[in-house]
Amino acid sequence: MLRGQLLKAVVILLATLSLTPLSGQEPVPVELSENRTVKEGKEYFLHVVLKGQTLYSISRAYNVTIEQIRDENIITDKGLQEGQMLQIPVSATLQKTTGDMVPRPVKDPLPVQDTPAAGERATAISREAPAAEQGDEKYIFHRVRRGETLASIARQYGVTVKELKRANRGLLFPQIGDYLRIPRRRVSADYGKRETVSVIDTIRLGEHVPDTMYIPEEAEIFTVPEARTEVRSLTGALRVAVLLPFYIDENNRRTYIDSTRKDIRGDVIYREVTLPATWIYEGSLPFLEAYEGILMAADSLRSLGLAIKMDVYDTHADTSQINRLIWSGKLDNADLIIGPVFSYNLEKISSWAAGRNIPVVSPVPLRDRDILSNRPTLYRVFPSEKTAQRVMAGELKSHPGSNVIFLHGDSAMYDPSTALLWERVRKVAEEVAPFDTIGPLPYWYTGMSSRRDAYSGVASLENLLSPERENIIILASKNSSVISSAFSAIHSLLRKYDIKVIGYPEVRELETIDLKYYYDLELFIPAECYVDLESPEARAFSTSFMKKFQTEPMAGSFAWRGFDIAWYFIGGMALYGNNFLTDPGLFNPVLLCLEPDFRRDSRSDGYENRGMFILHYRKDMTIEVRRPWPRLLSEEESPVFHEADSAVTDPFSGSSVRSQGRWAGRQN
Repeated sequence: MLRGQLLKAVVILLATLSLTPLSGQEPVPVELSENRTVKEGKEYFLHVVLKGQTLYSISRAYNVTIEQIRDENIITDKGLQEGQMLQIPVSATLQKTTGDMVPRPVKDPLPVQDTPAAGERATAISREAPAAEQGDEKYIFHRVRRGETLASIARQYGVTVKELKRANRGLLFPQIGDYLRIPRRRVSADYGKRETVSVIDTIRLGEHVPDTMYIPEEAEIFTVPEARTEVRSLTGALRVAVLLPFYIDENNRRTYIDSTRKDIRGDVIYREVTLPATWIYEGSLPFLEAYEGILMAADSLRSLGLAIKMDVYDTHADTSQINRLIWSGKLDNADLIIGPVFSYNLEKISSWAAGRNIPVVSPVPLRDRDILSNRPTLYRVFPSEKTAQRVMAGELKSHPGSNVIFLHGDSAMYDPSTALLWERVRKVAEEVAPFDTIGPLPYWYTGMSSRRDAYSGVASLENLLSPERENIIILASKNSSVISSAFSAIHSLLRKYDIKVIGYPEVRELETIDLKYYYDLELFIPAECYVDLESPEARAFSTSFMKKFQTEPMAGSFAWRGFDIAWYFIGGMALYGNNFLTDPGLFNPVLLCLEPDFRRDSRSDGYENRGMFILHYRKDMTIEVRRPWPRLLSEEESPVFHEADSAVTDPFSGSSVRSQGRWAGRQN
């Protein structure tokens, strides 16, 4: 079976078995949502607008005014949009709701097995006294007092902090006056015997008493792996949701209208063309490859005894589909979510998942620099630009005493990215520079133009080079024209000077640069992943991949990364539970192309993978690969060297589209 036919079969399988249509819903009456959130100490209903609903009908259902809805939401002149999410203040609803009016729970449009009870899924934090406080059969309501913490409240009732968080979704830092739910069935039998003692606070005259509790944030401690984790067997079960844009509709279109020809009179000829069986929609190719890797990892983990229930959804690039998926309740029971890939969809999923303690893994590069902010359960596999800059500047520590030149295309460093890298380079270079040097030298380089030819650029650059020392040039630009011209200019000076170059990860994606420049200039470049196709693990993966999909994965296939992501997160959760999610360093298996090092700067933010390789292109046409930390095996290893002209030892580019031509040619 050809690879294209197999992938087409996978797409059809997803369409018929795994995916649920998220469109074509009929208009429904407005019902009160049971999903809530807490924002700046204020509790809100989260209502998703369905077709046919209006501001008036929603305000009547929630017993609030139209003005109150407008004040809390952004509503354009076009009015409400289908799929739009509204925040409706709970306090306003409770103030206007009489004792006979009981909010109706939202009915799940598609029943889901093992769905938590409505009360458990809803956020239960409020600054108003709950109406059911006097006689709720499921919960005891506790009002937070000054000085109380989650741990002290849990001890008071004989429950665990985890149970307390589960009953109060979205709870991070409780404030004075908040009402918390305490599950009655979990309360210790000794609670009723405890004596209630009134606490009288003595306040000095003129002393300021804050309105909210201040809980200092303790520094987190992350485990640094000392050995590889061996996984021999696993137990238990996990439910994994995979959200990737497979573009099933686009792949199902097997014909198109060709209008490129004209007849003898000059009129356009329209004819229907049938696409070949091996054709795959270009936008879905990398995600199909990643899904292949995820399936391989799931099969491997199942063979160790772990039960995995995998739900797969075609998310396209449509935000409304994500909204419908969230409110359908299908993700409520997920233990892990892989995807989605677009930042605007990831923002919605990760914000929703943060209130339910569901980990979300982002498997692709992200443009949003602040995507991790206030999303404590989000894991970013691709390191950010800041992490790449930290690695680039840190490489200077391996070249003490060098003459450092900071080559940039930003005239006055107005770009914050350029300015940040300059500060990092300047700080590190000054630490390792000898006393007789003046530190890093900034150099504005714009490339060749009609007013400035290559010779003038070379002459001005040469004035900054030192014939007595090693010269390190930091390429602080991602502009392809600037980089191409800079490589050409720098390469022309190699006969007189000892020069090495440090560049961004994007440099190795450029096809306009002669690959020989990389080796002659000994390019140093950070990379988030690297696949060694000669390693035993890679060979075993290729063999299993061939048996399952009737082809071998290319060096640039996303299947490698898909396998590593699924194996790392599913295996880590199965082995260490929630401890792995807060300290991923506990799990350090041998992977195919990643060396994960997940950390975060704040407890309220998500985790970022900071484990980046350093690829060193050497003059002898080999590539030295330095890992984020030494490869931890039973025996010490020497640095990894690979012949650069071998097709199977190219650095892992992670660019499937770039390799599509070679892949398509191999099918014939």
